[in-house]
Amino acid sequence: MEIFESDGLRMYEDIVDLAALGNRFAGSTAEKEAGEMVKKSFIQSGFEVYEEAFDVFSFYEKKSQIKLRKPLELTLETRAMYYSPGTDKDGLQGELVYVKNGLEQDYEGKDVEGKVVIFHRDDKQIKDHFWPEIKIASKKGAIGAILINFDEWEFITTLETGYFEQSKRFLPIEPNQIPSVIVSKNKGEMILDLMNREKVIVDIFVNTLNEKMRSSNIRGVKAGSQKNKEKILIYGHRDSAGTPGANDNGSGTVIMLELARLFKDIKLNRTLEFLSTGAEEQLGAAGAQEYINRHKNELNNIKAAVELDMVGSGNSLCVMKGGEWPDKTVNFPDKVCQFIYEKAREHGYAVEYGFNDFGTPDSGKFSAAGIPTTWIWGPDDIYYHSPQDTPEKVDPNKLKIVSDMLIKVVLDLDKQETLNF
Repeated sequence: MEIFESDGLRMYEDIVDLAALGNRFAGSTAEKEAGEMVKKSFIQSGFEVYEEAFDVFSFYEKKSQIKLRKPLELTLETRAMYYSPGTDKDGLQGELVYVKNGLEQDYEGKDVEGKVVIFHRDDKQIKDHFWPEIKIASKKGAIGAILINFDEWEFITTLETGYFEQSKRFLPIEPNQIPSVIVSKNKGEMILDLMNREKVIVDIFVNTLNEKMRSSNIRGVKAGSQKNKEKILIYGHRDSAGTPGANDNGSGTVIMLELARLFKDIKLNRTLEFLSTGAEEQLGAAGAQEYINRHKNELNNIKAAVELDMVGSGNSLCVMKGGEWPDKTVNFPDKVCQFIYEKAREHGYAVEYGFNDFGTPDSGKFSAAGIPTTWIWGPDDIYYHSPQDTPEKVDPNKLKIVSDMLIKVVLDLDKQETLNF
């Protein structure tokens, strides 16, 4: 059988096109345009295409900024935490109070009633959900919050809880939700330097929408020639978290498109499905959950599944064994992880096993639904969930490596007499 190798440069061009669409958050025009790009590519590759739309509670940031009023006047651009409430057109004004990392003990001896708290993102605890800290700020009487990132850019954060369980995705912030924004390290240090000298008064302006929007999952399906009821699933999300989303997850998206092109003329025994999910970012993997709910009577047909998420940069490549959430430990089936790991290494790819200490993407939901899945991840991308997630941070050679590896692994899966993970 002739096997065609993937084209790293072609995939890189696809990433450039995806990133040029802008923020692909769920329900946005950019996410819909990315979906059209995926559909067109799947169709050109001869796959049957199905688009499955669903409603999702989403978020859109029009603009956010802070204005220092005293001791000097200065406007600084910021990013709103996802799901932050907006302010009125006049903003809100308050004195700044520094509360270290925003934890309960950091408020000892501090009066923040009617004021704006400012605190650091802890570089020893990598996370993107700040519901606990904002809940504490509100309880202490703060009217607004500013988070200082530990890098030189605004990291995209959320007011979701960070829990795995969908019903606990949003929990109350009482007595009031408060507008919350992020600033870069250098902006934050400049503000703190002023605060060390005298009282600082700040205005916060946040213009956001929190409302129901429409996203979709896009499936590309090629029926198998013999065991067509058995399915091999390759999947990844195409939305992004308020960023260009070149690596997260433009990389996984373009690899799926490339694999579909390559499998166009390859006859398989089992059915091959590519799934481009919507609404993974900051949304509790809503697209994955929608797929599970819609196809609950067909999930047993999925004999092996591989998620591709953030695989275009960094030096390492991991076959993930699961991840840790505040309310749940997700462990992927050992047998499927072992199969993918061993076959990849047999073909000469230096993959490692991995376990993520801050959650799982769509694969967590699939695993919890009983689907034998793993997740391929390049874990050392410092630019994820930031405006710095741009095409030049992606390595076309890494895209080619992952694509060529997956071609071989899918063929290894397909030629097994039985798949029982």
